[in-house]
Amino acid sequence: MATAAADDVTARIVDYVLSARPDDLPAAVRKEGVRSFLNVLGCTYGGAQHEATGKTWAALRPFAGPSRVSLIGRSEKADALSASLVNTLASSIATYDDTHAEAIVHPSGPIMATVLAIAEEQPVSGRDALAAFILGVEVVCRLSKAVSVPPAKGNIAWSQTGICCGVGAALAASRLLGLDAGAARQAVGHAASQASGLRVAHGTMCTAMMPAQAAQSGLRAAHFAKAGVTSSERALEGRYGFVECFAVSPHLEALTRRLGDHFEILANTYKPFPCGIVINPLIDAALQLRSAHGLKADEIARIEMVVSPGAIALCDRRHPKDEFEGQVSLYHWVASAFVRGRAGSADGTDAVIRDPAMGAFRERIFATASPAMPIDGVDMAVKLADGRTISLSLRDCIGSKGRPMTDDQLTAKFEQSASSVLSADTMRRVIADCWRLEDLADAKAVIAAG
Repeated sequence: MATAAADDVTARIVDYVLSARPDDLPAAVRKEGVRSFLNVLGCTYGGAQHEATGKTWAALRPFAGPSRVSLIGRSEKADALSASLVNTLASSIATYDDTHAEAIVHPSGPIMATVLAIAEEQPVSGRDALAAFILGVEVVCRLSKAVSVPPAKGNIAWSQTGICCGVGAALAASRLLGLDAGAARQAVGHAASQASGLRVAHGTMCTAMMPAQAAQSGLRAAHFAKAGVTSSERALEGRYGFVECFAVSPHLEALTRRLGDHFEILANTYKPFPCGIVINPLIDAALQLRSAHGLKADEIARIEMVVSPGAIALCDRRHPKDEFEGQVSLYHWVASAFVRGRAGSADGTDAVIRDPAMGAFRERIFATASPAMPIDGVDMAVKLADGRTISLSLRDCIGSKGRPMTDDQLTAKFEQSASSVLSADTMRRVIADCWRLEDLADAKAVIAAG
C-alpha cells in the first residue's frame, strides 16, 4: 500500500515531464530514443496491412470522426483517437516491437502513435516530438517497474503494456498539447482509471489491442483534462490508486528515483525475431547450433532446454493453432530454427504452424524452467539420432541489453518489415527522416513521406 512518505509522486512525475527541455536529455538518451522510434515505426508499417489491422479499422470506421490523422502504411485517414489505436495495433500485431530489458514492457508503440497523432493536428518539431516520446517511454517503464519488478510484487495476469502505456501516452500528449501541471495530473488520473489488459488474451488479436487501447486512452485522457473533465490528482500513489490496484506490494521509489538523471530508455531492447521476447534466446541458440554443426532436422532425436521462468509462464504452447498462438509458442520457434533454418515473419504464418512436419518436430522439444536462468539466456542440448549430444549455453542473446542490435541491423529490420507497403525510394526517405528526427522542422514528415 502507498505510504505517506510517497505523497505527491504523481505531481513530481508530471512536473518533470512538463518542464524537461530537449537539451536536458543526454545525447545517448536522445540517440536511443531515435533507435526506439525507428524500430517501432518500422513495425507499424509492417503491421499496417495485417488482417487484424484491417478488421479493427473496419469495426471503427462507422464511428470515426474527421479524417485528419494518417493510418500509417494505409491510404486512409481517421480521427486522432481512432488513428492512435489502429497505428499502435499495427505496431504490435506481429509481436516485433521493443521490450524494456527489466520492466518487460513494450513502451514505444503507444507513445509513438500518440505523438504522431498530435503532430498531424498541430505543428510539432522533430526535436519536440522526440523529447515527448522519450519522456512518455520513461514514465511507462518506471510505472511497470513500480508494480512488477522486484522488490515490487505484482500479478502476472496483468499485461504491463496494457496497464502502463496509457499513463505514458497521457503525459506525452499533455506535454505537446501545452497542458499545465494541474491539468496533466488530471490526465494521469483519467489514463490510470482506464488502465487494463489481461494476459489471458495472449495468443489472440487482442494481444495487440491492449497497447492500442492504451494509446487511445492516453490521448483521450489528455483531451479530457484539457477540457476540464476532472479526475484524481494522485492517481498513481493515492489510496486505491494505480500502484495499490496493480501490485500486491508496489515499489513507488521506482517512479521517482534519479528522475531526470537515470533514463530507462537506455535499457530498451529490440527484437530480432517476431515473437515473445522470452523466446528470442532459444531461437538464437538453435540457429547457432544448426549453423555451427550443419544440423538437419531428421538428425535430431530430442532437444532439451533450461529456460527462464518467464519462457514457461508465457510461452508454454506446444501446438499453437494459428499465428497468434504461434507468437507465444517457444516450441514453434525452436522448431522453425532447426527445421527451416530461420525465424522471420514468413515462418510464423498459419500454414507453417499447421505443417505436419513442424508439429512432429515440436514433439521432440522439451523445456524446463530454472529461477537461475536469466530472461536472455538458455542452456540447450541437442541429442542426435547417432547418440551424440551437442550443447550451447547462452546468456546474452542477440537483441538483448548485453548484445544489442546495431543501427545497421535496425535499419535492415525496418526495411524487411516495411517492404510490403513502401517503395524502395520512399522507404529510404522515411528511414533517413527517422535517423534525423531531431533535425526535422515537422515531425510528421516520417509519415508524410510514406
